[in-house]
Amino acid sequence: MRRMRGTAGLLVAGLLGFGGLSACNRGEPASDGPSAKHREGRSEVLRGLMASKETVDPKALKSAGAEAKGAPAPAPAPEGTGGSGSQQRPMGWAAGRVSWVGDDELLFVDGQGQEQEVRVDEATRLKRGDENAQLRDLSEGDEIRVTYEDQGQEWIARDVEAVPVPATPGVNPQSPPLR
Repeated sequence: MRRMRGTAGLLVAGLLGFGGLSACNRGEPASDGPSAKHREGRSEVLRGLMASKETVDPKALKSAGAEAKGAPAPAPAPEGTGGSGSQQRPMGWAAGRVSWVGDDELLFVDGQGQEQEVRVDEATRLKRGDENAQLRDLSEGDEIRVTYEDQGQEWIARDVEAVPVPATPGVNPQSPPLR
């Protein structure tokens, strides 16, 4: 009888063990890959990562957050300093023909016939065609394009590019006369 109880005990323990394993797998055979629930969770994480890479206007985000809380949107903050500690200056550009070159300034006549003065400092990049140039390399009559900062009373050049002027064809004594 004892022998039978021992065998019955082992049989019951085995059935309980098998039942426990079956309950862990919910009666389904083990799968090779992740479950649909795991794949869906990973997809949600990836969507969140991709959404975090999208650019969002910080001002719009602040006002949206305030509206969600029911508070009025805050007044827009002043523009940043650009990291240099100085307020950013308005930028502009102009093109024209050089009328005078000084030690640290340049006068040119723009497309509307107005004479403009622009100061050149150590941060100004000067180019003639594809080559770097110096202010003394510019001369009267050169066509230029200038990108500048408007400092209120004066313009500070950031980029000056001398544009090569195509030579006007001269009279060729060898060509036949026009009729």
